[in-house]
Amino acid sequence: MAIEILIPTTRTLGGAARVLLQQLQTKGFQNIDPPESQNLEVEVMNVDGESAPRMVPEDISAEDREEIKANRELVCVRIPLRLGHFLLFPRFVVLCRPDDYDDFINDPRARQIIGREALELAHAFQSPELIVSGDAATDFLGTEATTWEELRTSSTKRKYCTA
Repeated sequence: MAIEILIPTTRTLGGAARVLLQQLQTKGFQNIDPPESQNLEVEVMNVDGESAPRMVPEDISAEDREEIKANRELVCVRIPLRLGHFLLFPRFVVLCRPDDYDDFINDPRARQIIGREALELAHAFQSPELIVSGDAATDFLGTEATTWEELRTSSTKRKYCTA
């Protein structure tokens, strides 16, 4: 079972995508691994479930980023990393890791690694709260959970923290 680090954000979907793309294209994160190549793949999904992968900076210019920001039909943005990926939803940022959740629970070193990533992500979005989850919490986003409170109570196998 993979690990998901979830944080709430007041930014729009496009605003959150812009923050992550700028961070990954400039100095990057200290604890979160970057994508394998300099070009970033961004996959946007609309309300009909149709997705369109684009490469940054080749396929998405500054004008396109503004279009993403203004497009209310978009419901998810996926940005792959070397290990895992970011999923952005309206009002939520999620870092998905391929690591096993049970290892996270039982291994103090794994908890430290995931903890550092979680705190760095929360800091980047100035979020006072985060959830480390192992039960595909993103399955609940947009359906059973559209607010932070609903997400916090939508599943059982998770650790809720304040940053």
